[in-house]
Amino acid sequence: MIVKYCFSSFFKPLAFAALLAATPNALAAKTAEAEADAIHDPWSFNLTLYMWFPGLNGDFSAGPLSESVDLSFIDIAGKLRSFPAAFNGHLEAHYERLGFYLDGNYLGLDFNPRFDGGIAKGLSTELGVMDYGVSYRLFGSAASDRVAHWEEKSPSNILDLYAGGRTIWLGNQLEFRGIGSFSGSSTFTAPIIGGRIMAEFLPKWFLLLDGNAGGFGVDNVSFTGSALGGVGYRTTLFGVPSSVQGGYKASRSLNLLIARCDWLETLVEYGFHGFISAKKIC
Repeated sequence: MIVKYCFSSFFKPLAFAALLAATPNALAAKTAEAEADAIHDPWSFNLTLYMWFPGLNGDFSAGPLSESVDLSFIDIAGKLRSFPAAFNGHLEAHYERLGFYLDGNYLGLDFNPRFDGGIAKGLSTELGVMDYGVSYRLFGSAASDRVAHWEEKSPSNILDLYAGGRTIWLGNQLEFRGIGSFSGSSTFTAPIIGGRIMAEFLPKWFLLLDGNAGGFGVDNVSFTGSALGGVGYRTTLFGVPSSVQGGYKASRSLNLLIARCDWLETLVEYGFHGFISAKKIC
């Protein structure tokens, strides 16, 4: 009994000292973990503003009459009465791997009349395309984690799948001297599905591929789709994570029924394609 008492008496101070030494480390670890949880925000937002220099190709038919056009951006600019009005923007909101997106494109063109001194004063055309829907990140880190480690190369490539809708608005106004003007417009909405891949090949450089397709005959749209390919560079703007991107985008929609009556229907098949430059702010 005496030996046992002495043995425990010897180790009790050592155990107490070890407990005191371990307590600060445990408290520090818990504090760091709590701070990390407090800093981590599952939400992430980004806004992309970009310029698109599109060319136009398409087929336009009204009853027995039809016409095809194929113009580059330079050709379009040479036929305009004023500088084209355009707005292009893309907004995303992410919660962990789930995302919501809104992409808008507007283009307003005022064309000169085909013949100088004729009765026609010119043609004004407006086109608006709005994409919206939900996305899910199948591979790669969550958007909030990517922003938190913005200066680091991503450990894996990113694959997003998305589904939503596309609303297309077309409007034309033809002006005549001494008569006035005639105008018409139509709006179409159709479903789309698509995917986006982002692959990093250098610490701050990445490749972006985005493609979608839809229509499926909904609202008289037999097909609508777009494809984008570009290269981007990650940087910061006043301390805010951002990137600069450049690439090429093509968009096409088929069999848009503009108007129909008992003996006449007007169909439009159009496509835009051209270079883009973008600034993304996270």
